[in-house]
Amino acid sequence: MTAAGNSEGVRREPSIASALTRGAWQLTIAVIAAAASGLAMVGALWCVVRSVVSPSVPLAAAICGLWVLSALGAALSSWLAHEGEGRFSASLRRQTATHIAALPSRTLSRYSGNDLRRLIGDDISALHHMVAHLPSELTTLVVVPVATIGALMSFAGPVSLLALVPGLLAAAHFLLVVPKLSRRHGDRNARVMGEIITAVDDYAHGMQTCRVFGATSGAAADYASATRNFTDGFVRYVRKVATLSALATAFMQAVATYAIAYALGYSADPEALAAMLLFGLAIVTPAMRLGHGIDYIRTGREAAHRVTGLFHQATVPENFAAAVDSAAVAEIVDVTLLAADRTLVEGLSHSFARGKVTAITGPSGCGKSTLLRAIAGLDSPDRGEIRFGTNPLGAAERAVPLLIPQSSDLLPGTIAENVRLGTGDAQRTQVVRALKQAQLAASPETPAGPLSGGERQRVNIARAFLSDASLILLDEPTSALDDATGHALVAELVRFAHDEDRAVAFVTHDTRMAQLADERLDLGADHVTASGELA
Repeated sequence: MTAAGNSEGVRREPSIASALTRGAWQLTIAVIAAAASGLAMVGALWCVVRSVVSPSVPLAAAICGLWVLSALGAALSSWLAHEGEGRFSASLRRQTATHIAALPSRTLSRYSGNDLRRLIGDDISALHHMVAHLPSELTTLVVVPVATIGALMSFAGPVSLLALVPGLLAAAHFLLVVPKLSRRHGDRNARVMGEIITAVDDYAHGMQTCRVFGATSGAAADYASATRNFTDGFVRYVRKVATLSALATAFMQAVATYAIAYALGYSADPEALAAMLLFGLAIVTPAMRLGHGIDYIRTGREAAHRVTGLFHQATVPENFAAAVDSAAVAEIVDVTLLAADRTLVEGLSHSFARGKVTAITGPSGCGKSTLLRAIAGLDSPDRGEIRFGTNPLGAAERAVPLLIPQSSDLLPGTIAENVRLGTGDAQRTQVVRALKQAQLAASPETPAGPLSGGERQRVNIARAFLSDASLILLDEPTSALDDATGHALVAELVRFAHDEDRAVAFVTHDTRMAQLADERLDLGADHVTASGELA
């Protein structure tokens, strides 16, 4: 694993475009089918206009045939569009989840739980709707209007285009005015809804605390204020956006088009008048869907911007180079770790050898936990590299090191179910032995929920004794234990490393625990000493 700046071994960067290729042929045929459906409908109207002057059986058959073809084309387009969209959204969701899982811890911490849920759920759904409706929207708003205008002018001349003025004005309103107003009020409403949710959570989840400190009235006041702001904002939205949109929609109705068409063509021949009425309505009616289509496009573009921003976040690189020392499981070479504007670790090198335990010590905030995350692949060094050695078969050590965090929680279930995470085939006797090594005298069938903090910590540590990882990393494994239990636990870790030929590294503030290790890596002193020697 190399520094973040090294492009070698970095995962292939995901993208919305690569996800689209999964359903490209379905979407392409869907667009063609939708366009053919729209043109068939225009052709049917052409035959209807011709039949006004000279009706005939062939024209009637052509009208019916073209309408059937239009319906079949629309159905085929819809089926293929949703099939291609399904492939696209499934691929994009997998890429997004995989990319999130590969982000460094410090990058992931910048995203809240709501942000991640929106990226995986709402944003991909928005892109789903935009892509699924793309063929029909292109046909409705581009192919059909262009073909219809051409047909209209061929029958009634350029003056017939005046019948389209109301629809064009309304379309301009939906294209230019509504998106801007909707975005402004939508952002405000989203912010106010967030305030309402926060107020409800504060009031409901902190009910007992609020009552103890007499703060329930404050939470209720926050909720009342947030709901009042939402109501006021919605009234403004109706006045400034919805009312104008309703007027624009009224201009799109058939009555406005028919009135102008009749005023212009009442003295013309029946064929021209019929063309103005039918083709004029065929152009204006699709424009009534502009508001709906624009919403899909707007939300889809915003979602694409957020998903693309996530994809541009660098992941932890994947480059497992062979270590110089073949006896080493892992080796950190000239590693530098930064946090905000300060340096935690600079130019650090160390080898984690098989059958040895390394105690990582140093003052608070010196980067001990950050170093463990980097070695485990949850973060990447700012400079330098982390290498993994070769196993006895000569293949690169591809298994991810096992990291036991200091405050990792347990999943609902029994102790055994939590200990078996990653080693699902472990027998009950193996789980019992691992719990004993972790200094926890509890039945594997005991529910994990009621356990104390120290017991929860030891359940997680028991996983280390069942793991087949060549390198096991533990962050403050004795922080919640008394001296005797902590001493016995570290002694078991040392015995395990020696007997199983594993490399073990643990972070500790306790110098007595550090002295039990084979080696000591003191980040405050920037050097390693043998067991028993103070750095």
